[in-house]
Amino acid sequence: MSQKNTFLKIIIPVIVVAAGAAVMMGLTSSRTEPKKEIRKALGVLVRTVEAAKQDVKIIVRGSGTVKASQEVSVIPQVSGRITYLSPDMVVGGHFKKDDLLFKIEDVDYVLGLEQAKAARAKAEYDLATIESRADIARSEWKRLNLDDQTEPNPLVLYGPQMANARAALASSNASVEQSRLALDRTKVKAPFNLRVKSENLDIGQYVKSGNSIAVLTGTDAVEINVPLPPEDLHWLKIPLHGRKLNGPDAFVSVNIGGQTYEWPGRILRSTGEVDPKSRMMQVVIEVRDPYGFTNKTDTARPALVIGTFVDVKISGRMLEGVFRIPRVALRDNSTVWIMEKEKKLQIRSVTPLRFEKEAVILSKGLADGDRIVLTNISGAANGMKLRTMKDD
Repeated sequence: MSQKNTFLKIIIPVIVVAAGAAVMMGLTSSRTEPKKEIRKALGVLVRTVEAAKQDVKIIVRGSGTVKASQEVSVIPQVSGRITYLSPDMVVGGHFKKDDLLFKIEDVDYVLGLEQAKAARAKAEYDLATIESRADIARSEWKRLNLDDQTEPNPLVLYGPQMANARAALASSNASVEQSRLALDRTKVKAPFNLRVKSENLDIGQYVKSGNSIAVLTGTDAVEINVPLPPEDLHWLKIPLHGRKLNGPDAFVSVNIGGQTYEWPGRILRSTGEVDPKSRMMQVVIEVRDPYGFTNKTDTARPALVIGTFVDVKISGRMLEGVFRIPRVALRDNSTVWIMEKEKKLQIRSVTPLRFEKEAVILSKGLADGDRIVLTNISGAANGMKLRTMKDD
């Protein structure tokens, strides 16, 4: 390689680098220096809700299973063969009060009544005969003993005989009534409006007195036992045992196929015992006309049948002048975060009265118009600068 080519390879890159450095120095010297700007602290972005004093109706929630308020076993009081059985005397059949369920053969009881009546007629005749003899005996005694003031022997005047005849008549009267009652008992009727829960009956079947042959449940009302914690019982006015008072209103609901149906009810009583395992006490909710037999306006609502698991809402006491806030707004140690007018954070102590699923009711610590902070802030402290979306 010649010296000329070597010189060019060395000098040309040096010239290019020098030219670039000159251009850079020229651009740097000609630019204007940027102005320094101090950014203002906007504060932590939060979401708030306004506190408002209000009157709050306490609603206690629970659940339970529907059961019959009346349930009886059918036990015949007389024995015999069944001669009539109502077509509705099957499981699920319904009867109104005093409807005939079935009949027991009554021939023997009709004859027994006739025999009792005949015995009573004879007792009446015997008593009348002795009374007549007693009257004659007293007249004869007075006629034969005009000057004698002593009382005659009771047997002479038929006193004991008359007492015996009257006792025999009373016994025969009782036998007639007993026979009549036995005859009436061959017809078994519904003791109240009911539904047949189970039965073991058929035409021609012989039934014995004292044996259970069917189970009936009432249809006028059903009951739901709802277990509640002691702190919920404080808000309810439960009728005392033995007092026929209307308890707090309740609403029973059930979801069927995505549709929620509701029935009105009331607290009837409490069981008066705390379960040792769950530490809860049960209150009894009564729902009238669960099958819709009386009120037929809502035909789309199904029957509230026994065994259904339901949700219950019970109306409790009215709290006046309290604050109801979202539960997420209550912080540790019963405090809430307030955004002051200067948009600074204030940590304030409050007094909770009742905790609900998504809210908490406060009695003290807030005032109307306070802005309660709902957003969680890491390292929250009094005086921290805040802002809201509205501020932005």
